Amino acid sequence: MDPTIWNTLPEELLDHILTFISLETLLNLRSTCKRFDSLFLSPSFISKYNSSFPSFLLLAHPHFGPNRFAVYDSLHGRRSTITAGGASSTLLASSKGILCFSRPSSPSSFLVCNLLTRSNRVVKFPNYPFPTESLTLIPTRSSGYKIFAICRGSGISSRSSFVYDSALHCWHQGEAIASNLRSNNRREEGVIHGSSLYFSTVDPYSIVRYDLEQRKWDDGAQSIGTGRLSFMRLVGDGELKMYLIAGVAAAQSILTGLKIWELNDGRNWVELGDLPREMCRKFAAVCYHNYERVNCLWHEGMIFVCCYTWPEILWYDVLAGEWGWLPKCPLLPQKKGNSCGFTWFSVVPQLYTLV
Repeated sequence: MDPTIWNTLPEELLDHILTFISLETLLNLRSTCKRFDSLFLSPSFISKYNSSFPSFLLLAHPHFGPNRFAVYDSLHGRRSTITAGGASSTLLASSKGILCFSRPSSPSSFLVCNLLTRSNRVVKFPNYPFPTESLTLIPTRSSGYKIFAICRGSGISSRSSFVYDSALHCWHQGEAIASNLRSNNRREEGVIHGSSLYFSTVDPYSIVRYDLEQRKWDDGAQSIGTGRLSFMRLVGDGELKMYLIAGVAAAQSILTGLKIWELNDGRNWVELGDLPREMCRKFAAVCYHNYERVNCLWHEGMIFVCCYTWPEILWYDVLAGEWGWLPKCPLLPQKKGNSCGFTWFSVVPQLYTLV
């Protein structure tokens, strides 16, 4: 386009044009000139674009290299890649539009960033070393966030709980947990429901709750009591809904079914979905007893069941009651040798979330 025409475009028309471009292009445009950078946060642009910011699934995989992620735009079905985090950082958790990274170059802190505004904050550990067994990002109504961590190691009481509040810029230590979470899986995250975080445990399978206000642990919602299980996970919409996903097993923990329940009245589980037999056979073959590597996430009304060793992900539409497979990311090469390292995150961009 002729620069003279571009420079004379009314701001309202420019706002409208930008609402049609992809997230990757939008982020790249911000660094091209001061006008785009200021326009991106202008009230007129936000009022038109904020409600239609594309939510997306973020895929981390060794093939993309450090700080590079594949993006699946769940609104338009577009795929692209973006760069986020610092040098050689590892994405640990996401919530809404906030991402939390480890920082190998500075091993005594986390890096928290808002992907859209490109703002970030270095959050110092309350102790060092600070080995995290579980990490959860929690959005707050004050446009901030909290970081919940379960840690153990030198200088820290056995499996202590810590909460960082972005509004206060400080950590608080809570009661230690006695139950066994999935200690071999770094993606173990809590599910926010009311003012508490809920976790699934192993040996035996159960649910425990951490009260963020009282800073104490107690029993959560009752177990589903469905018999032998191969795995159990929790997801939630961050507000009123919480769901339980479990693999039903026969002898020797062989997966024979996969079901989803919704928490009703805060205590009882109501069955929502049962994975069709043929799809269940494929899922069992995909996991091949690596149920410790199964992670689940909530994304825009859908539950995604992901396996660290398989590029496709299983989804369940809660409202429609339908199951399906999200195909392998086309940005991955077709050659062999990419059979593990698939880690997925849900990102729902929020311009107003402060880091």
